[in-house]
Amino acid sequence: MDSPPPKTSAEFDSAYRQPITFWGDTRIPKEIKTLIAEYSPHRVLELGCGLGRFSRYVAQQGVDIIGVDHSSVAVSKAQAMVANDASKPSFIVGDVTRLDNLAGKFDVAFDVGCFHCLNTDEQRQYASVLARLLAPGGVLLIWAMNDAPSGLKLSPAAIENAFTGRLQVFDAQRSRRRMAASHWYWLKSR
Repeated sequence: MDSPPPKTSAEFDSAYRQPITFWGDTRIPKEIKTLIAEYSPHRVLELGCGLGRFSRYVAQQGVDIIGVDHSSVAVSKAQAMVANDASKPSFIVGDVTRLDNLAGKFDVAFDVGCFHCLNTDEQRQYASVLARLLAPGGVLLIWAMNDAPSGLKLSPAAIENAFTGRLQVFDAQRSRRRMAASHWYWLKSR
């Protein structure tokens, strides 16, 4: 029988200590490639960066990026993987519902599989954090499963509700990423 997906920092730390994580990505989603190419950001934030593969790709495009994850094991592994890279992303351990240690504005932020792990209160806190950190007109890209690990049902209306008054959904596209019914959401700061 499969074990439930990790939820706490300690559970993620334990999972990241394994040689392979079941949710690991080897390919960069075309949506991230498009986000970087179309918006030409100078400063990017990745939320729930895990081992940092996507942050590493963004840094290789000449973009300043910070990857955040609440697993110290994942962040340590991510830092080790880029130790010899000429273009290095920065990685920090942090809670995406707070991020008080980050200052300044980001042109773009993205999240591939973090938001859907949050409960309703945490999603609202996350929305507040992104409203504070994104530059005016900044873009947030989220990939989230429709039947979230948090137990919530996510849809374009649910995402719009979570970000009401903070960011506005301007596009939502259905996806079967990881064989799961899901969506890619594009939001813009006000």
